Amino acid sequence: MKYCKNYRITLLTALLAGASASVNADPLSLDKLEVSSTLAGFEYANTRHIESLEQQELDRRQAQSVPETVALLPNVSLRGGPRENLHTVNIRGLGANRVLQLIDGTRQNFESGHRPSYFLDPALLKRVEVIKGPVSSLWGSGALGGVISSETVHAADLLNGGENFAGFIKQGYNSNNDKWLTTTALAGRYGDVDLLVSGFYRDGNDIEIGGGDNLLNSAVRDRGMMAKMDWFIDPAQTATFNFRSSRVDGSVPSNGSAVPNDTSNFLIERENETDHASLDYRLNPDSHLINSKLKLYWNRTRMDESRISDDRPDDTKIRTLGINLNNRSDLGLVQLLYGIDGYQDKIDTSRGGVDRPVPPEATTDVWGAFVNMQMPLSQQWLVELGGRYDYFATEADNLNDDRSDNAFSPSAAISWLPTEDLRLTLRYDEAFRAPSAEELYTTGTHFTYGPFASNTFINDPNLDPEEAKNIELLLDYQLHDVFNSGDKVTWHASAFHNEVDNFIEQITTNYQQIFLPFDDDFYPLNTEYRNVDEAQLVGFEIAVNYQWESWNTLVSYGQTRAQNKNTGEALSHIPADKWVVDLNKAWLADSLKTGFTITRVEAQRHLPTEISTDYDHYTLVDLYANWTPRDFENLTVDLTVNNLTDQKYIVAFEQLYMPGKDIRLGVRYDF
Repeated sequence: MKYCKNYRITLLTALLAGASASVNADPLSLDKLEVSSTLAGFEYANTRHIESLEQQELDRRQAQSVPETVALLPNVSLRGGPRENLHTVNIRGLGANRVLQLIDGTRQNFESGHRPSYFLDPALLKRVEVIKGPVSSLWGSGALGGVISSETVHAADLLNGGENFAGFIKQGYNSNNDKWLTTTALAGRYGDVDLLVSGFYRDGNDIEIGGGDNLLNSAVRDRGMMAKMDWFIDPAQTATFNFRSSRVDGSVPSNGSAVPNDTSNFLIERENETDHASLDYRLNPDSHLINSKLKLYWNRTRMDESRISDDRPDDTKIRTLGINLNNRSDLGLVQLLYGIDGYQDKIDTSRGGVDRPVPPEATTDVWGAFVNMQMPLSQQWLVELGGRYDYFATEADNLNDDRSDNAFSPSAAISWLPTEDLRLTLRYDEAFRAPSAEELYTTGTHFTYGPFASNTFINDPNLDPEEAKNIELLLDYQLHDVFNSGDKVTWHASAFHNEVDNFIEQITTNYQQIFLPFDDDFYPLNTEYRNVDEAQLVGFEIAVNYQWESWNTLVSYGQTRAQNKNTGEALSHIPADKWVVDLNKAWLADSLKTGFTITRVEAQRHLPTEISTDYDHYTLVDLYANWTPRDFENLTVDLTVNNLTDQKYIVAFEQLYMPGKDIRLGVRYDF
């Protein structure tokens, strides 16, 4: 029994079924027209453009983090610097906690200054899906920039036919930092129950940046496990129990994305523990009205840190409890998806020493209800309407303060499908992000200027939630027999205009002369989180995929511009324009696939006035090969050479150079 199916459908069939297909923008197969599984685990079509990377593509890339798997997509960039455990995703100029992270459909809410936020071994993934643009009408707070949805493997993905036992072991090696990676999984079937147990261990040395220098204190060691049980109760009912746990430790600067120094970015010893448990129950009887899913989940992340110079401790814990209940009803040609969900985040922190930032011990509660409808107006027109109401409240126990608010997030789309090969969609979406406890309540010393002065936080518990209004036009088009018989050209293009009100930025204020030795410049004495007036983000992306016989070529381009709408000044942290060219070919009866990727990132000249740094263009060349010997079909070998020319480059608005040449070898044996 296959756990989650993807069906190829034509656009016309989707229309008659009351759904609109989504285009799979996997760099190796852009042309697939598939129903997405991202939306609450349902086979529910979506008028948004969903870019999906399947397991074969994920294995080929041999990514070291979830953000690294999607970094080549247009208008998607990897942020956080060279340390993989600090990687985050920026989508169309919005990143960090403005991009919602899902793992197996559950929210991953840990976000704390300069600390990791992704805790998952990519070798355990079967699919990663990316939705660009605001989607709060379905997911609520945090989805201003988009959604990254990761799905892990199930026992059914390893068991073939009538097998009752299977598994795999995968051994990897990265030359850049002499890193060894081991992942293994065992799967068994016992009547109506599938069981899976997996584990991983990764251990490496310091990263070598382009040009040959080592990035000190970048070595990391992590390990973890996952256990999953799928119980097929009867043809209409399925229950899944999932448990994940991981541990990461290493010596890093307190801000691993910045240049270390002796006055504010101290070296610390960090131990991170992350645990997750969830229950997923699905009911799908022989009824057009009931296709339901209930999910209960618990996440806990703990960061234990100790400053090496004086053993000053810093501990942060966040616990999330969540529930999600959805149902899909098919009323003739009309599809309704509706539900309720909620979660509670509880943050507990403790810090030693004097003049430290006073962290909040806070509890945040969020509840929401939503409905989404798709209905064909004719054989060529499809309309989608949706809306969601959210209530959220935050209470800082140790600061004797609380606040609450609510938001309504509507969405609307209309698609025109004149032929099976052409779709035009116009969308309007609103979204919001509630300010975090850290943004609302942080006080105390941020950093010091040696013994002479310090910069302190000024908190603002009255911050308004960020609100986005996005208009987007999408085009999907296929051509056949263009240059050769049997070839295919697939186009995807979109243009967007996103207005974000009450944009929250961390800014430094109160510049004064503090008369440092040999220096009488002005320095900021305060740091604040503040709502800026209005951010305007506009841009477009285009991807063209050509397929003929065993050849496959993809060319994509993404551009985003952002400014303060009132002042016209450019905003920071906006990715530079990016070109990606990917060419590959299958050989030896498709048992061997080889290819290369060229990534050209243009210079970033659209900078705020206070930034004088030049961010130059750079070009990266990556090679890859995937081989499954015909006489040993259980064996798979992946070879990837990243940054072939050992370019020394820095991503716009980052402080550290990125890794140099890295030869990655992965060998997997299935049994």
